[in-house]
Parts: sequence; C-alpha cells; structure tokens
Amino acid sequence: MSRLSPGALARLPRRLYRRLGERRRRVEEERFRTGLRFDPGARELLLSPHWDDAVFDCWSLLTDARELQVANLFAGIPAPGQLAIWDAITGAEDSAARAQERMDEDALALARAGRHPLNLGLLDAQYRIGAPEPGLQRLDRTLCEALGGAETGEARVTARVYVPAAIGGHADHLLVRRYGRMLARAGIPVTLYADLPYCVLHGWPPWVDGGEEDPHRNVDAFWLSFLGDVPELGELRAAEVERLGPEQAAQKLAAMRAYATQFPCVNYGGLLLEHPGIHGFEVRWALTAPPG
Repeated sequence: MSRLSPGALARLPRRLYRRLGERRRRVEEERFRTGLRFDPGARELLLSPHWDDAVFDCWSLLTDARELQVANLFAGIPAPGQLAIWDAITGAEDSAARAQERMDEDALALARAGRHPLNLGLLDAQYRIGAPEPGLQRLDRTLCEALGGAETGEARVTARVYVPAAIGGHADHLLVRRYGRMLARAGIPVTLYADLPYCVLHGWPPWVDGGEEDPHRNVDAFWLSFLGDVPELGELRAAEVERLGPEQAAQKLAAMRAYATQFPCVNYGGLLLEHPGIHGFEVRWALTAPPG
C-alpha cells in the first residue's frame, strides 16, 4: 500500500485527517519504550521545552535543596540565515544568533538558582516549519543520550520527572506532556506544571491566588480546554499550589528578567508577568493512573 504524500493528506476531509493523526499517535504510544528507570533515591528531572520554562514555572523547585537536573529539550541552534516569526517579533535579525543569545540568557538565569542545564539538540517548533516533529521515541533517546550511559546501554534513573501541562497548546509543550504521560505509564512518577505566560492569560483561578470569584471569568474552563485529554490528571483543583514569599518572588522576577530578549514580549508590555500576583504563584499536578 502506497503512502499518502503530505499534499494528499492536506486534501483529506478534516475529520479523516484527525482520525489518521489519532491512530498514528496511538500506535506510537503503544510501541513506546523508555530508557529511563525509576529509582526513589535518584535525582529528579525537570524537562523544560525551551530556554526559560524551568525558571518561569518551577522557581520553587529550582531553589529547593533537592537533587534536580534541568534539561532544555528544544535547544538546538538552527542554520544561520533564517528568521522565524517569534524571533522576528522579539527583534532578532537572525534565528541562529538569537538562539545562542537565549541559551546564554538561560545559563545566567539558572545560575541564580545554582543550576546548570543540559541543552538537547532538538529544534524548536518555530524552526521545524514543513518538517515533522520529533517523535516520542526520538525524544526519549535524545534525552537518555544527553544524560549519559548510551554507550553501555545503561538506563538513566530518576525519582520524578516534571513536564509542562501544555496550557496554551504550544506544539513543543504538547509533545513533552505526551512524553511525560508515557513515562507515567511506564511507572515513573510524573508531575505537570502550569505554563506561564499561557496559563494566566485570564489570570489565576481564585482557588490558586485567593482572589474573588467572578461569574464572568472561569479560568478552570480555560485550563480544562487544554487538559481535558489528560485522564491521569485527576481533579483540577487537587493541584499543589506554591505561593512564593516576597524575597523568593523578587528573586524569581530578577531571573525572569535575565531573559532580556524574551521578557518584554512574554510580559505583554509590562502588563502581566511582572505583577507579584502573577509570578508569585506556581501550580503543579502529580499524575495518577488513568481511571479504568
């Protein structure tokens, strides 16, 4: 049976195209095997899709005394001479140069918490236009090779893995969340973390920041529109909510500002992330076995 070309796929009815995609993902997940292994005495692993997600979303983890390794997954440098749309929005002239700037900014920001990242060579979604995204198995293999032990076949060990909740639906965040779900199915403890700035486009829900209920602002509905297909999540409001103290929140804001090429845009012109009622909270969910 011949395979359909990308052009032929694009001409298929949307419903059929969606079904094909769902079937492809289901087969990929059934075949997935991880090189990671659970060990309660090992260090934890924080998977950051991009340079900045770890600092923006998990500062309380980074500044804790726990053994924790940060891995930036989509940290590859694109070929010079191109300019992707997000880089253009942030004032760049060349994506390769901007990617290197972002890597340097991330190293400085994480150093404020005494952390040093692993940077994997996978390309950010904005650099993959027209190319397929890396699959779950390639993501796992690339991560395990970066963690070491590939030559001997030794499985990498971890006590817990943190992955983004993919609130906002960014392609890279969605892929890493799928990967986290597969790790949870393999018996590795996995925790989702809420992704700034996407998760606060309508503010924090009152059960997070203690604000007043507003009948015309349902943040739960916004979040669930992205989390409804994560059966391992459990109850939305059963999340772990971290409220940073004034000093810790100030340190986090300083680290966020270290991403000088990104912060003006993700801060939405000074209207969002700088507010202490925004960056002073972090939300996480420990995944459980899916019902049934």
